Amino acid sequence: MRRHHNKLFYSKYRVKTIFRLPGSLMFYPTTDKHLTWIKNEYADAPDMNILADFILKHRKNMKFRFQDKKALFYTNEIMAQELIDLIGQYHVRTDIVDPKFGTLNKNTVGCDRLPHGKYKYQIHFKKDLHKILADTERRALWEFVERNVDHCLITNKFVLDYLEYRSAHCYHGYFYVQDEKFLTPIYMIAQKGIDKVIKFVEVKK
Repeated sequence: MRRHHNKLFYSKYRVKTIFRLPGSLMFYPTTDKHLTWIKNEYADAPDMNILADFILKHRKNMKFRFQDKKALFYTNEIMAQELIDLIGQYHVRTDIVDPKFGTLNKNTVGCDRLPHGKYKYQIHFKKDLHKILADTERRALWEFVERNVDHCLITNKFVLDYLEYRSAHCYHGYFYVQDEKFLTPIYMIAQKGIDKVIKFVEVKK
């Protein structure tokens, strides 16, 4: 089993269990009606019946998806173990969110070390930023970053080329700031172009 060190899956589930399941696409669509049909149509396929029964029983308490020949389930640890006991011959791996990261809010990422050692926030821009920001806002944002070069870091090529006027386009991207106090002036300059802000929380071992 692997330790997933970031956030809860679907903001709720601690465990992702992956199975390599031949015939997984037979489970589409995953409605109760179709799963019941599978049980009737494939009575001589015990593994398919077992999995159909499991989904019918636990649908409200988990998330799941079928992808190519894989079946992925997002559950608690007890349910994950139940799945492994049922169809363990197809088990590929299990990822578990470390409990110390399990209470983080949306757009908060736990880490053992802050990005580049010191940056607590990652500002993500909306798609096609060049269509959103006025040229005055673009220039003001770059001037702010230049004035605070020790506290802002642009590692994304699209953002850097756009703000330095090497490119007229910015299709997506992000940059880092060191502390919360830098967020307010950035929002004042470019709020309409900001998609989200990710906060990094250093969690000690």
